[in-house]
Amino acid sequence: MKLHYFHGRGPLRALVMVREQRRVELFIKPVGEDIWALVALSGSVDGQPEKHRCQGPYRSIAQAEAVLRSVAGALMGQDYQPQPNDYVVWSVMAQRLARTIRTDRDASAGKFHFDPDQYEPIG
Repeated sequence: MKLHYFHGRGPLRALVMVREQRRVELFIKPVGEDIWALVALSGSVDGQPEKHRCQGPYRSIAQAEAVLRSVAGALMGQDYQPQPNDYVVWSVMAQRLARTIRTDRDASAGKFHFDPDQYEPIG
């Protein structure tokens, strides 16, 4: 198994990744004072997000960015290509989802697996 880690330019707060007609947008969003969340949305290139995952809270932006880079690396291992010059289009939905994370729970250890091909209905 080949491990990937996305080494793009920093700081990294959002990243678009594409494979064929699938799009993934990864975001680091604030959810409180110095509290951050990772939000991943996936869907068709020309459509709305069909799935989402939220991870956090993270007590530092550096920790959230490390998790984003790790997720991006895992997606690169599944043939997703980073598109750092693409504009994010699902940012408002990502912020809404980030606000659902409880800021008073324990900080996350940072382990996260996002499989955009695994079916999970949004509900």
